[in-house]
Amino acid sequence: MKLINKLSPTMKETFLYAVSGVLTTLVNFTTSYFLYNVCGINENITNAVAWITAIIFAFLAAHFFVFGTSAKEKGNNISPLKRFIMFVFGRLFTLFIELFATYVFVTRLKNDFWIIKFIISAIIIVLNYIISKFIVFKKNNNK
Repeated sequence: MKLINKLSPTMKETFLYAVSGVLTTLVNFTTSYFLYNVCGINENITNAVAWITAIIFAFLAAHFFVFGTSAKEKGNNISPLKRFIMFVFGRLFTLFIELFATYVFVTRLKNDFWIIKFIISAIIIVLNYIISKFIVFKKNNNK
């Protein structure tokens, strides 16, 4: 932890965002495994529940650890519930972009699924970070 604290604020935030992303993916896959393999739940329901669980985890990780918007910090006077709603809408927006881009580049233009998935995923990660940093968890510098 001492090594992380020696990083610049931007590098620390980027590192914590990457770690929370890996953990969010782990939450998604663990939930999926449990629901699908252990409980025998339909794959579509499994994916939906795993996505929702991952979104909740990602929000909590971003709220408390990545962007440090605790209850004591006023930020721009946005309640945690409002931040969560904004976060979910941001993730729904990037999900729509992902689905649309997959449809265009894979279904319609017949490009390789995995190449397109990799490219789109990289773009989505950047978009999610931008939405989180500059909209959902934006801090008010007027203190």
